[in-house]
Amino acid sequence: MIFANRRWLEFVFGVVVPTALTALAAAAVVYLAMARMAAEVNDIDRRGIARVVEVLKDESLARMNLAATEFAAWNAKALGEVAAGSADAFSVPAESERIFDTLLIVDVGGAPLRAFHKGKAVGPDGVGVSRADVATLVAAALQRPDQSASGFVQSRLGPLVVGVQKIEPGTGTASTGSQRYLLVGRSVTGTQFTAMAEALGVKHLVFGPAPVGSDTVPLVSAAGALLGSIGWEPRVSGTEAMERARLPVLAVLLLLFVVMAVLVVTIWKMMSGLRHDETTARHAASHDPLSGLPNRASFHQRLADAYANPRHSIAVLFADLDGFKEVNDTYGHDVGDRLIRATAAGFRALVGEDGTLARLGGDEFAVVVEGDMPAERARALGESFVDFLDEAFDFEGRTVKVGCSVGVAVDVDGNLTPGELVRRADVAMYVAKAGGKNRVDLYDAVMDADRQARAALAAELREAVANDGLQVHYQPVVSAKTGSISAVEALIRWIRPGGPISPVVFLAVAEEAGMSDLIGTYVLRRVARDARSFGDLKMVVNVFAAQFRDPGFPDALGAILKSAGMPPERLELDITESFLVSEPERARRSVEALHALGVSVALDDFGTGFSSVAYLRRFAFDKVKIDRSVVIDVIRDPASQSLVQAAVALAETLGAEVTAEGIEMAEEAEALKRAGCHELQGYYFGAPTVRSEILRRIAREKQAVEHLLA
Repeated sequence: MIFANRRWLEFVFGVVVPTALTALAAAAVVYLAMARMAAEVNDIDRRGIARVVEVLKDESLARMNLAATEFAAWNAKALGEVAAGSADAFSVPAESERIFDTLLIVDVGGAPLRAFHKGKAVGPDGVGVSRADVATLVAAALQRPDQSASGFVQSRLGPLVVGVQKIEPGTGTASTGSQRYLLVGRSVTGTQFTAMAEALGVKHLVFGPAPVGSDTVPLVSAAGALLGSIGWEPRVSGTEAMERARLPVLAVLLLLFVVMAVLVVTIWKMMSGLRHDETTARHAASHDPLSGLPNRASFHQRLADAYANPRHSIAVLFADLDGFKEVNDTYGHDVGDRLIRATAAGFRALVGEDGTLARLGGDEFAVVVEGDMPAERARALGESFVDFLDEAFDFEGRTVKVGCSVGVAVDVDGNLTPGELVRRADVAMYVAKAGGKNRVDLYDAVMDADRQARAALAAELREAVANDGLQVHYQPVVSAKTGSISAVEALIRWIRPGGPISPVVFLAVAEEAGMSDLIGTYVLRRVARDARSFGDLKMVVNVFAAQFRDPGFPDALGAILKSAGMPPERLELDITESFLVSEPERARRSVEALHALGVSVALDDFGTGFSSVAYLRRFAFDKVKIDRSVVIDVIRDPASQSLVQAAVALAETLGAEVTAEGIEMAEEAEALKRAGCHELQGYYFGAPTVRSEILRRIAREKQAVEHLLA
């Protein structure tokens, strides 16, 4: 026994200890060398970014220099009149605000005479620029009369990067003593400056009151005063490289100890196996197998634990995916499962240590938030969930898009039960879903009453549909060439005994209650029945997303048309761009099926945010309908005019016609005719009204034509 102990001691102190010390010494030398290299690399990065920030300053000055020169040239007459004092009013063109948001007219001494900020006059001293800085720039402009001067100046708005340009004298300016100068500028801390910085690779640029540390560049005014410093988030490339190299070094060190640790490792594996089995069993009982998140039982246990601590305020967040069922129906449950896993991973990263995330089942997630300001933190988490799902997922070429409706409830005083807090969060979530989805709502007591009212309204709406209590009004669509009615668009109306209900209200209730398809079918049946009285006019119907998602919709539509004896080519169905973006593959199949049926398909609300040449080519629409948001500016905005002309040219190239919607003035109608639109629609040509009124108008037009031909 003594001999064995002696050999063990000799082995430990003669082999193990020296080897371990040697390995530790080698690791220490390598670590110190890596640390020194990391510090050098970090310092090089720091100096490099400082040079980039200097370039950024120079670029900002050059932009303001050019802006002052171009603005003075383009607005020479107006500025000359202002400088001469002969102009009572002067306004800054709206398009100039993309370059600068502040404009001053100053004298040779730098004193402001007129000042504008964000297109509005603010009084000569409303911006509060430093006269010393402005006078310095004016002096520089005097030395170079054919060029602008630029620099940084202090103001009440903070540091400004400005350009100064001499104003050519206008009528009434007789002497050099009355010379005026144009000053244009933008805040150094504005979004444009930050965007330029990020484009150059500088992240999280900030402006501080004074230089602090080494990751800053001083900002000096034109007169030489220190305005503060520009700081940024430092890059630590060396440190990151050192972190990546740490594991290989540890692996080498571990290799040196492997012979000595064989026995310990064997025992450890035996113990780990038992411990792993126990941990796995506990994890399976408390976690969702698909997402790996805590399950419903764990969520309620965590909420109960939170209520056991009366010092904490508690908030519960409920998140429900919008459109998840459609993903399962379209792509199958395998893609749906992948979507749940991807969503869970994203939510987990967003929640971090700020709360406890759980999957309650299906497409529902929940978070328990404790501590200070739980409502604010929970709302911020909910908004981050919505933003995260704003981007579509790509699963092996399949574009999958879902949204997220979030409800938040908070218990500040601990007066609620866990069940009541959960119920309130669920109510808030359904309010968010009913309010348009992709939003976050905080529970309010009014929500319970509102939910009951919406449920009652949904029941009344269902009864109205069953008893033919809804009405279909028609709005004329006129030919741009002849001015006569070429089509009528069907619009659903609900006029109760107590007064009409806005379509915005009852259609939202219908969607929440799952009645969109029911109301859509109701409208199609009425339109098919009324079509006979409209002769050969085109009948236009807006299609609900719920109808378009239904694979059986084309067959059901064909049966409706056949039963009413309406030719399919007389029907035009309008779909919105948002549905194409969210579910492009399903939309493509639906459009193809409708075309095969003989029905025309139009792209509605063109120009509201998703307009794409690729979509127009992919779906082969028969018509493109330009939204009112574009039409409203067509008589005064060149960009809107260009958009309409481009839409017409593109549609004609693809064999489609263009209808302009929402026309309310003769000037708009004339401008859209000149742009080449084929059809026009809006209150200028007639508001939606009952079928009989439209028929009387058509009869009057027919009589007028016959009278002209007689």
